[in-house]
This record gives sequence, structure tokens and C-alpha cells, in this order.
Amino acid sequence: MLLCDKGIKGLVESGAIEGGRASSVGPVSYDLATRCFYTRDGETDRAELMPGDSVFVAPVEVLHVPQGMAARVLLKNSRIRQGLSLDAPLYFPGHTTRAFFRVTNVSADAIALDRTRPIAQVAFETVEDGGTAYDGAFADELDFRGLASYSDVLGPQVRELEAKRDEVAGIERRMYGNVLALFAVFAAIFTLVNVSASALSAASSPAWLVTVDLMVIGGFSLLASAIERIVVRDGRATRALAVIGGVCVVVSILLALIVR
Repeated sequence: MLLCDKGIKGLVESGAIEGGRASSVGPVSYDLATRCFYTRDGETDRAELMPGDSVFVAPVEVLHVPQGMAARVLLKNSRIRQGLSLDAPLYFPGHTTRAFFRVTNVSADAIALDRTRPIAQVAFETVEDGGTAYDGAFADELDFRGLASYSDVLGPQVRELEAKRDEVAGIERRMYGNVLALFAVFAAIFTLVNVSASALSAASSPAWLVTVDLMVIGGFSLLASAIERIVVRDGRATRALAVIGGVCVVVSILLALIVR
């Protein structure tokens, strides 16, 4: 059974909602004031969520959930219509915490959040037979601890996701590198055809034609090597292309000295 406004005011007065204000009490819930946000860059007073982004929110109030009660953190109706969703645990009897929760932007627009307007509300309900006092990893959490002692259990999953992200990034780099390498190949072929046609029309010697072609091949091989080095980051391919390009350039220079 949900606690009504009279009972919630009693929790404020008794200190069970530490830092609470009577003006924030609703018919069956209490509006949590925002203390700060936790992003990848740390604690901040405001946050701008792009579509799909999430942020953890720390309320001003500290909950001392009485024995025989549980607390649920819920998103305010206005925030639901704004395009936010909320994730929060069920707070057990005897749990002392700042009641951190996570909000996610599920809309197609950017949403700016600050401390001026409440985002969530907390509702209290009675537990049959009083329940068992909470004594878990997130007990007495007044400052955001992230995974806390669950990091040993959840850490491998997080590392696995990070590995998948790196794998996808590697695939993306290889795709870009392959596209750029194809452009380099097409450019090299086009240049070779033009240079060869120009040399033949000028009645150049076969040795000079080979010299010019080797210079073109060497130059584009070095270009492809740079692409592999910067974009794909494939050491073996980079070295192979660099060796081929270097050899072609050196040979073309030697031939040019001999021919001319």
C-alpha cells in the first residue's frame, strides 16, 4: 500500500527523507530535487542529452528507508512527455542512500537538464511483515560509486562490451582504409595510362617509360602505405607497401640517372 501525503510529511519531519521539504510532498509521492549529474567527465551541474544518451542523477535528499517500507523512484509525468525514461532500483527496508537514478533520452531531440526542475519522485509502500533490513553493496551510498563491489561480477561484461566496441571501430577503420586504397589504385592506374600514353606520343625510349611508370607506382604505393598507417593501422600492410614504394622510387631514380 502506498504511503499518502500525511505519511510522507511524517518521513520528512522524522529525517527519514533527510534534507526534505514539505513543499515537495505530493498526494502519494515526494519530488526529489536534483543535486548534480554524473557524466563521463565527472560531476556537473547540468547535462545535455542527445538522442540515446544517458546520465546518472544524484538527488539532494538522502533516503533512510524505514523498516517495514520500500521506496520506488519514478519519473515525473512531465519528464515522460519530454522524452525521458528512468531506471532505478527498488530500495529495500533499512536502505540508506542518496537514491541515484539514471535517465535516458529516448526522444529524437536534444534535452537539456539542470538543477532547477525536479526530474523524479519517490513513492513509499509498506512491506508485509516488515521485511528484512538491506545490507548490500550499495548500503550507505551517499556519493556515487558506480559499480561499487559488483565490479568484480559486472566488470568482465563491461570489458567484453569495450572489446566489441574496439572491434567495431577496427572494422570501420578497415572499411575506410579499403575505400581510400581503392581510390589510390584507380588513381594510379589512371595516371599510369596517361603517363604511358604521353611518353609513347613523345617517342620516349622504353627505358624512360619504365622509369616514369616505376616512379608513379612507387609514389602511389607510399600513399597507400600512409593510408594504412593513419586509418587502418595495419603494421604488416604498411611495411609491405612502404618497401614496395621505396624500392620502386629508388629504382626509378637510378634508371633516370642512367637513361638521362
